Amino acid sequence: MSDILKIAHRGYSEKYPENTMPAFRAALEAGAHMIELDVHLTRDRELVVIHDDFIDRTSNGKGRVGDMDLSALREFDYSFKFPGLGPCEIPLLIDVIELVRGRAMLNIEIKNLPSHYPGIEAAVATLLKKTGFIGGAVVSSFDHFSLEEIKRIEPAVKTGMLYDSLWLSFNREAEILGCHSVHPSVDAFDEGQARQARSCGMKVYPWVAKDAETLKRLAGTGLVDGVMVNDLDLFDRQT
Repeated sequence: MSDILKIAHRGYSEKYPENTMPAFRAALEAGAHMIELDVHLTRDRELVVIHDDFIDRTSNGKGRVGDMDLSALREFDYSFKFPGLGPCEIPLLIDVIELVRGRAMLNIEIKNLPSHYPGIEAAVATLLKKTGFIGGAVVSSFDHFSLEEIKRIEPAVKTGMLYDSLWLSFNREAEILGCHSVHPSVDAFDEGQARQARSCGMKVYPWVAKDAETLKRLAGTGLVDGVMVNDLDLFDRQT
C-alpha cells in the first residue's frame, strides 16, 4: 500500500467542503500525494475550481458557473454546509497550484460536458506553462476530445482518460490518446484493461474508493498506481 499514491478526491472532501481551500490544505496535512479537482471557465474567462455546472449544490447561491463573472461567484459561501468553518470563496486554479507546489501533484479535471467551454483547454495549458507546473499536473476529462485538444496545444501536458463504463475499443482509444494515465470508476475498473494500460506505460488511478474494503481490493490487484478517495483515513486503516 505504501507505493500507491494517496489521491484526495476534491480535496479532503469527507471532512471539509469539496473543492475548497480548506479541503486542499487538509489533504496536504493528511499526506495526500495528489489532489483531484474540477475546473470550469467563468464568463470573464477565469479558471475556477468547482465540480458542478451550477453553484446551487455546493454554495448558498444559485446560477450556472459559465454565466457568471468571478466577482459574482465570489459573493457566495462554498462552505455553508459546514457550520463553524467560516465562509469560503470559490478558488481559482492558480491559487491551488501555488498551495500545492512542491508538496503534491494535481489531477485537474476539465469539466466540458454537458456545459461546453470553448478554449478551456488553451486556458489550462497556458496557466500550467506560465506557472511552470506542467510537470506537476495530470489533466483529465470525460471529454476525450478535450484531451486531444490540450495535447495538440501543449504536448508536454500529461493527460488522463476518465471513464465510468467498459467499452470494446478501450485499448485502441487509450493508444490513440497517448495518455499518461487512465482513470476508471471503481465500478468500471477491469483488471485486463488495467494490465493493458500499464503494459503501455500508463498509470492507473481508479475513483472513488469509499470504504477500506474497496481500497484493499484495488490495491490487492497490484495493478493500480494510485486511488482516489474522499476519506484519506482509509489509507491508514490498511497499515
